Amino acid sequence: MRRVVRGFWGPRPESEQELAVRWSTFLTRLSEIEPAVFGAWEPIGDVRDAGPDALAAYLRESNAGDDWSDRKGYAMALATPAANPVKVTVSGTGGGVSEHLAMSVVVTVTAPDAGRPSLPYAGILRALAEAWDVDWGEVTETELQLALEDDGREPGQACVGWVGYLSERRAALLGGHDVPGKAEPTEHGGLLLDLSGSDAGVAGVVAVNRDVRSTGALEALPRPMDRAKL
Repeated sequence: MRRVVRGFWGPRPESEQELAVRWSTFLTRLSEIEPAVFGAWEPIGDVRDAGPDALAAYLRESNAGDDWSDRKGYAMALATPAANPVKVTVSGTGGGVSEHLAMSVVVTVTAPDAGRPSLPYAGILRALAEAWDVDWGEVTETELQLALEDDGREPGQACVGWVGYLSERRAALLGGHDVPGKAEPTEHGGLLLDLSGSDAGVAGVVAVNRDVRSTGALEALPRPMDRAKL
């Protein structure tokens, strides 16, 4: 079983220290959701020992190559210890100002089918969206991603997925549109849409995406991008 939680936003200049605070906030919230899964990361170790200063130093060190530029931003890549039965990787790039390259954070969870974890993916996406103030976010896996593409989803276009996040202006476009599942407000004025408890299956989630897409709430940021959120 492989499930992916992703958040995206446009250009937003941020320093190493500002990004380190976001990373620290996000990793701490993950550890509070499920300490046994998200409590330690390679190469930084225990989340409790990896505060903003240590993470800022790691960002500087890992992005010190000659090809770094403020347009691309600062990248980070972490993984849970190899001995863990549930494998998690977290990668992301923030602080960049490119008009064409979106910033993002991606959490990938992989586990044996026999030991499928009942992780609270809505909580994971909420933590990501609030820590990073993203434009939109999704929880998907390969089957759903392929089904959405077959239904006409275009590159860069936002998606609801099993769980979706819409920033403030996207949520406003949705208005009073009736969407199945749970709809909960978040920090920064966004909206978390949770379809994971419904019985609709992949076809139902695709239908919801088609419906939400019709409101304009899932449009890609205009290129060249000139802002972080719609």
